[in-house]
Amino acid sequence: MGKRNKNKKGINKDAWLNTYADMITLILIFFVLLFSMSTIDAAKYKQLVEMFNPAAVYETTGTATESDGATSPNEDITVEEIVDLEDLYQYLSQYTKENGLDDAVSIEKNDTSVAIKFMSSIFFEPDSSRIKAGGLKILADIGQAFKAVEPTIKSIRIDGHTAQADSPIDDRDLSSSRANEVLRFLQNGYINDPSKLLSVGFGQYRPIAPNDTEENRAKNRRVEIIISETEDFFNDIATGTETVAQ
Repeated sequence: MGKRNKNKKGINKDAWLNTYADMITLILIFFVLLFSMSTIDAAKYKQLVEMFNPAAVYETTGTATESDGATSPNEDITVEEIVDLEDLYQYLSQYTKENGLDDAVSIEKNDTSVAIKFMSSIFFEPDSSRIKAGGLKILADIGQAFKAVEPTIKSIRIDGHTAQADSPIDDRDLSSSRANEVLRFLQNGYINDPSKLLSVGFGQYRPIAPNDTEENRAKNRRVEIIISETEDFFNDIATGTETVAQ
């Protein structure tokens, strides 16, 4: 009688997969650790993002966002793009910088208004309420911006201010006349609803600096234009218009 073949234990041909899977897992962990300790090359990351999505806009934070066509705060804005006070503020800031007016014009903004302070010398000769040619050009430029935003606002107040003078009565008259001249200019070509316009002459009584030097007096001689979404005309909307002690 022949010998009976013994059944040999079968070999698991897929056993190597366990070792392979462990190795791949360890390699993956290794690269994750390398990535966590590395610094992303922003330029290469941007190229990678744009390769898969050309419409994506890469930001300095390292994330990609879809461009919705809105104007970035760092981009120039045109008059045609102005729709609200935020746009107006951006345009006026851009305009003053481009025209070298930073030393003579300041612009402030809060939730409901934009206030622009012009040194009077931009618009007027000393003791005069007649607007100079250069001042007319500036008013025409910003008037276009006011016209664009007019549908969303309720008031534009023009304040005239002077420095301390020997004759307070004449001083107040001069500030009122200057404010009125600016108002008439805007009304005649740029603001469709005259009821939104108001001019006030404060004379020397609302200085923003002590009247102790000619430089400070030049700061006090100013015209302020306040564009507001409210009708609260007589509240001080612009920051820094409080009276300074003499």
